[in-house]
Amino acid sequence: MPLWLLLAGVLPASSHAGTPQLQVLDSFVIPADKVDGVRVSELSGLAWDEDEQLLYAVSDRGDVFHFRLKLEDGRIMAVDPVFAAKLLDSKGNELKKKRRDSEGLAVLNAANGKPGDTQLVISLEGEPRVVRFTPQGRAIQNIGLPRALDKKNLRHGNDGLEAVTIHPRYGVITAPEMPLKGQPENWHTLYSTTGREWSFTAYPAENSGISALEALPDGNLLVLERAWSGFPSPLVVSLRYLDFRQCDKGGACTLQDLQVFSSHLLMDNYEGLTHVSGNQYLLVSDDGGGDWQRTVLTLFTLD
Repeated sequence: MPLWLLLAGVLPASSHAGTPQLQVLDSFVIPADKVDGVRVSELSGLAWDEDEQLLYAVSDRGDVFHFRLKLEDGRIMAVDPVFAAKLLDSKGNELKKKRRDSEGLAVLNAANGKPGDTQLVISLEGEPRVVRFTPQGRAIQNIGLPRALDKKNLRHGNDGLEAVTIHPRYGVITAPEMPLKGQPENWHTLYSTTGREWSFTAYPAENSGISALEALPDGNLLVLERAWSGFPSPLVVSLRYLDFRQCDKGGACTLQDLQVFSSHLLMDNYEGLTHVSGNQYLLVSDDGGGDWQRTVLTLFTLD
């Protein structure tokens, strides 16, 4: 296990029959350089395009990035930025400040063997919505969401749609960072465009909010949560497994913890998550736009 993970305080996760086993393989620090005039910083969403062999990312500032990724023998050999742009509305205008907080990212048509038809699906926080974009960052169309996700129902203005994924059976699945008004503070709910909902208890750390979702090849989900309640509390990031077979008829689910990271000082603020290929996955951290945090890409496997 890399030394930085040991220093960060990797907590043992409980093991259950049928729960995937996680192994961290490698990490790579992406420099905060500029590509096409846009600084690589504050990455919050991640998605892999198998057809184009591109890694996409979005930032809190409403930027989209393309990276060429080279993996070899469980190592991240290179992460080269090749494109960047500001997110635009359907008319080609740059998104306004209060409408451009892009957080979650998924891809459509990314593994259908037809290069050139990829679409990005991005969840935005400030004005909660999920939108289809071109890979170059121009809006195509909003995706209809359940009425419960209206802005007026958010617990706080900054607790919007942090995460999104695409499920082959349930369509687009998204979630607010924190439970909606009127719901218990530790009771998260996922919402799908097919009308299905699933709820579960948050990881037991104060203010543990959902920051990423990823549909798995087995039809289940990875849920990334992040908790921080201010100094001197530690930052706690938990990667969890939702097996739909462990949900009752009312949609209440029991999640298994795959890995938990906790630290007061050395923790990377993971916000993005994607499946790459086979049993390999990537996490990305948000550097906060500052000088003391890093944009770290971490490779791990699930078996």
